[in-house]
Amino acid sequence: MAKKFSAASAAVSGWALIGRRPLSVVVWSAVILLGLFLPALLLFLPVIDPFVEMVRALPQAPEAQDPELTARIMAMQGQISLMNIGMMAVQVVAPTIVTAAAFRVVLRPEEQRGFFLRVGATEGWMMLVTLVLTFGGNIAIFAAMVPGALLGLIGFVVMAIGGDTEGGAVVGVVVGVIGVIVGELALLWAFLRLSMALPMTFAERRFMLFESWALTKGQSLRLLGMLLLIGLTLLVVQIVVGVVVIVAAALVAPGLTKTLPAARSVAEVLRLIWPVLAVALPLVAILQAVVQVVCVTPLASVYRSLKPADEAQAAD
Repeated sequence: MAKKFSAASAAVSGWALIGRRPLSVVVWSAVILLGLFLPALLLFLPVIDPFVEMVRALPQAPEAQDPELTARIMAMQGQISLMNIGMMAVQVVAPTIVTAAAFRVVLRPEEQRGFFLRVGATEGWMMLVTLVLTFGGNIAIFAAMVPGALLGLIGFVVMAIGGDTEGGAVVGVVVGVIGVIVGELALLWAFLRLSMALPMTFAERRFMLFESWALTKGQSLRLLGMLLLIGLTLLVVQIVVGVVVIVAAALVAPGLTKTLPAARSVAEVLRLIWPVLAVALPLVAILQAVVQVVCVTPLASVYRSLKPADEAQAAD
C-alpha cells in the first residue's frame, strides 16, 4: 500500500520549525546576510559607476561608431558576465547550506550542534542538484511552450490556406495559448514528481534526481495542495511585509529624495544610505531565511512520510 502524507501538516511544517527553533533561524539569516546579500552587493557595486558613466556618454557619441565607446561597452559586458557567474555561485551556496540545515532539523534532529549548520559533501551534492534543476527548469519552461506555439502556428496556416486569415489568427492564438498552458501544467506535474530530489540527496548523501519520480508516484495532487497552501501562507506574509515597507518608505523617502540627487558616485550614495542598509539588510535576511524555511521544510517532512521502511530504519 502506497504511503501518504497530510498536505496541510506538511505545508505548515516550516512555520512549526520556526516556532521550535527561532534562534537557529536567526543564525541561518546571518548565513544569508554574510553568504548571499553582502557578496552580491560587493559583486554589484564595482559595475555601477562604469555603467552609469557609459550610459551618460551614449547620447554624446556621434552617429559614427566610436571605438572608445565600443571598447568600454565590451569591457562592461565582460564585467557583467563575471558578475553573473559570481552571482550564480552566491545564489546557490548560502541558500543550499540553509536548506540543508532545515532538512537536518527534520531528518537528523540529533545533529543540532552548530545550529544544524554544516558544510560538507552533502551540501555539495545538494548544490549540484540545485544547479541541475535550475538550468534544466529554465530550458524546460521554454521547451514546454514550443509545442503549443507550433500548434497555434499550424492552426493559423491551415485556416489561412483556406482563405480565412482573420479566423486563422483567432484560431492560432486560442490553440497556441491552450497548448502553452497545457505544456506548462505538464511541466508543473514533472517538477512535483521531482520535488523529492533535494531531501533524497540530503538523506542519501549522494546525487539523486530521477529517483524522486518513483517516490512521488500517486502523490501529485497532495504535493500540489501542499504547494498551494504554502503559497497562501506566504501571501499573508507578503501583504504584511508590503504594508510595513510602504510605511517605512514613507518615513525615509522624504529625506533621501533631498540628498540622493546630489550624489555623484556609488561611494556617495552608500555614505548617504548606510543607516538604512544597516537596518534593512539584516531584516531582509531574516525574512529571506523565514521564507526559505517555510518553502523547503515541507519537502523534508513529505520525504520523511514517504521514504521506504529500510531507509527509515537506516536513518534511525
